[in-house]
Amino acid sequence: MIVFYSDNGGLAQRYGKATGFTKNPPLRRGKGSAYEGGLREPAIVHWPGVTTPGTVCDTPIITMDLFSTFQEMAGVQSDSNAASDGTSLVTLLRTQTAKIDRDLFWHYPHYHAGGDGPYSVIRSGEFRLIEFHEDKRVELYNLAKDISEQHDLAASQPEKAGQLQTKLHQWQKTVGAQFPTANPKYSDARETDVGGRN
Repeated sequence: MIVFYSDNGGLAQRYGKATGFTKNPPLRRGKGSAYEGGLREPAIVHWPGVTTPGTVCDTPIITMDLFSTFQEMAGVQSDSNAASDGTSLVTLLRTQTAKIDRDLFWHYPHYHAGGDGPYSVIRSGEFRLIEFHEDKRVELYNLAKDISEQHDLAASQPEKAGQLQTKLHQWQKTVGAQFPTANPKYSDARETDVGGRN
């Protein structure tokens, strides 16, 4: 089996400035951002005798699925005490029509060149909720109707936003997610180096 995959979308901007070499439309933003342009990318799988060339599957998958998939392919039984964040894709790859009904989660408790600061995301069906950790702000999008994430529904659909935020917080507790903390040594003041640059 050959898998062509990436861990993030293309680097469309770095520290708030466009890079000029990666464009992700219709997806919003790019690598390191909290939006689809930062987290969604294509996956191509070639498994001779199993996958059908030219077929397309729209079922969302996540990097952690690969470990479980390789285990099943190799006939390796998983240790019942070992936790796995992924789901085997073997049935999906054999039929291309199988559905995996689950929520997907991302957790970035750090700063990244994509410029969105620390955040967590849940994708549940067609909905996607982003929680920004610095100001506790949430944004909600319906990807089936708004793939470019231009219409934040958090204010107009507070029940859906609250439901997904509760699911996100439950998952964070389950995995022991770490969160950013204030740096007591942080200072806004910048020192000028020998060359006179900041």
